[in-house]
Amino acid sequence: MKTLGITCILLATLACSSGEAREAALPPVTNVGVVDSILPLEEALRRFRRDLVETTALKGGAASRDELVRRFVRAVEIRDTTALRQMLLSRAEYAWLYYPTSTFSREPYYQMPQLNWLLNVASSEKGITRVVTRFGGRSLEYAGYECPEIARTDGGLSFRDGCVLSFEQAGALRRMRLFGSIIERDGQYKFYSYANDL
Repeated sequence: MKTLGITCILLATLACSSGEAREAALPPVTNVGVVDSILPLEEALRRFRRDLVETTALKGGAASRDELVRRFVRAVEIRDTTALRQMLLSRAEYAWLYYPTSTFSREPYYQMPQLNWLLNVASSEKGITRVVTRFGGRSLEYAGYECPEIARTDGGLSFRDGCVLSFEQAGALRRMRLFGSIIERDGQYKFYSYANDL
């Protein structure tokens, strides 16, 4: 019953997007599997990693935060969903580099890996769909960005939460959170999610 309820909530969330927004969304995430909340953590993680290639580094991101943000802006401007997907933490990276030692793998914030991944995917796809629908296909007039000076660490990754993008719109400077946390590991940067203020 718990799994069915969670699935219904996720489907309802994703169904709220307009037809135009769905067209602009990232390519669908596949192989999400079934959430089984009664499995021991070790077994749940083993099943979650099934069919995933073990990874030891972030790939497809950027060598600096500045470069990552500039690539994000450009991808939104030209509606490049392939580039946007490449800059996002992958399922394999989540399974091998983040979750095993994250706060979600232990109490009091414990969540099964499949459930936590599904929730992250849902909020991320909702966020980037709205960004591409609203700002895609034209210049963002990018003017810079700001992130907190102090990063937090979780699951072997360094997080910069709440970064704000500055851009001009109708002659006025606007500041908005158009993407989620920026993560870093061994000098490589990606987005943890695309959850945002829209």
